Amino acid sequence: MTETEKYQVHEMHNPDPLGIFAESPPLNENLFASELGYQVCLTITDRLLGLGLLTTAELFEANGLLLAKYRPLIGELLAEAG
Repeated sequence: MTETEKYQVHEMHNPDPLGIFAESPPLNENLFASELGYQVCLTITDRLLGLGLLTTAELFEANGLLLAKYRPLIGELLAEAG
């Protein structure tokens, strides 16, 4: 099944009756890999902070570097939300 067909099946089962939601592409392998890599590294940095091996300032710097490296769409939204 192609990505277009998957999207069409999804739309048939999850219609947007009011037309208020923006269309978004399905999560492909590259997007998934960037999200996964970012979340794994974020978990590691949080653990390092908990162990006292990173300061809060270093954690924020590391998070910025991870966002720049992985460019995760969902992760960027969550980072902007706080």
